[in-house]
Amino acid sequence: MRSTFHGLELGKRGVIAQQVALNTTGHNISNVNTPGYSRQVAHMVASRPLEYPSVTNTTAAGQLGMGVEVNAIQRIRDIYFDIEFRNQNSAMNESKVINESLSNIEGIVNEPSDNGLAKNVTEFWKAWQVLSKNPSSEDLAARSAVVQQALAMTDSFNHMASQLDTMSNNITARIDVKVSEANSYVTEISELTKQIKHIESGGDDANDLRDKRDYLVDQLSQLGNVKVTETSQTYQVTFGTTLVIDNMTSNPVTQAAVAGVTSGQIFGYVQSRDTFVAEYTKQLDLMANTLATGKIEVTLPAGTILPKGMTVPAGAQIDPTNPRKLAAEAKITVDGLNGLHKLGYTLEEPAANGRDFFVTSDGSSPFTAANIRVNPAIAQDLKLLAASLRVQTVNNPPAPSMDKVIQSNGDMALIIGGLSEKAFNFGADALTASASYGGYYEAVMSQLGIQTDHSKKMTENGELLTNHADSLRQSISGVSPDEETANLIKFQHAYTASARVITVMDELLEKLINGTGVVGR
Repeated sequence: MRSTFHGLELGKRGVIAQQVALNTTGHNISNVNTPGYSRQVAHMVASRPLEYPSVTNTTAAGQLGMGVEVNAIQRIRDIYFDIEFRNQNSAMNESKVINESLSNIEGIVNEPSDNGLAKNVTEFWKAWQVLSKNPSSEDLAARSAVVQQALAMTDSFNHMASQLDTMSNNITARIDVKVSEANSYVTEISELTKQIKHIESGGDDANDLRDKRDYLVDQLSQLGNVKVTETSQTYQVTFGTTLVIDNMTSNPVTQAAVAGVTSGQIFGYVQSRDTFVAEYTKQLDLMANTLATGKIEVTLPAGTILPKGMTVPAGAQIDPTNPRKLAAEAKITVDGLNGLHKLGYTLEEPAANGRDFFVTSDGSSPFTAANIRVNPAIAQDLKLLAASLRVQTVNNPPAPSMDKVIQSNGDMALIIGGLSEKAFNFGADALTASASYGGYYEAVMSQLGIQTDHSKKMTENGELLTNHADSLRQSISGVSPDEETANLIKFQHAYTASARVITVMDELLEKLINGTGVVGR
């Protein structure tokens, strides 16, 4: 026979279940703005019946229901959306770092001020053109202008190289910081995993701790590509190609492991340093080396006096009265400005050919943006600028005859000034093998601009995709204040109804106990 107090038990269980649901709803509302929090739901099931049908049971129809109970507080989460969000988050942060780095490179290499490389190169060619009109020793101002513009140009090369080198070192330091940050996340995730294992081994739900752990994995995905593998018995996190979490064991991210990271901020910094900073350092080095020693074809005018010992260019017409004098203009290929400057004559007496216009700061080879310098001897003695291509032999007995430069001739200065329109050979590894000096610099800037714009678009698209993935995830896991408010009302009414069951049963029992069997007392 069923218990008279059975109804009280039903009401009690209903009150308890609805109270748990109300508390869970309140917990959701309290954490509506908590980063990483997942909505929780009190999962209610019908309690196990008191008895099953059998020959020994009462003759009453059916089973004796025992009300409701909460068998779990469920965390609403979809692993698919977690994976999608983390992948997009890693890609977006990688693009953001690369875009920032390219913008910084653009600010270094494409300096628009009057002290920028493009402006200095243009003024350098112009200074030579002015010198071609005033090559004599009587006007040293034009010679001084050439040297000053050359110094400004090499200073621009040196400054940009120094800034790129500093940027590379700063990026390396940033990578170290990000690796330490990743290891901090790994340590926290490992500790949370241990706590979760301990709590859930006793049959409880560690929902809030799981939220904290997943949020840390989300943060870790900013730094690199993350993969989470979880079963009923195992929990593993792979960062790049390194298994950083294996159940209760954690492994730190090392510098060697950085090579296995293929997205995220760390990969973005590695790409910035090893691809983009290295690329534009290489381009500046190529420009510096080509200016000093790159192959270039020039035309020497008729009347040019070739340096002593120089091999006569093939096909050149030589004056029959002077084996060193060109009877007609001749084309010749020289090794950059240094090779061309050596064909000219200085204001020294006797006349002497020019020396290397550029040298390296440490005497090494090849020229780079960091080591290119104006020859200190030329900077200190303006007469060593070779602006002329003609000399004349002067006889002054009893002294031996000697060659003296024709100071009014500025053919060499004119040729050098005209190099702004000439095609330099930048080599097979260049953006283009042959181009004018200014044209090649424009090509470098164009490539940099395209890469910067592309990275900006990738960042913007990445932000949209990441936000979309997060929105999809929040549509499932996020807390909706409106929905939770509706749940509050629903569970409140259910609680009230369950309490009413207890009240009714109390009234029935009171009548049964106090109002039954009074006749005959």
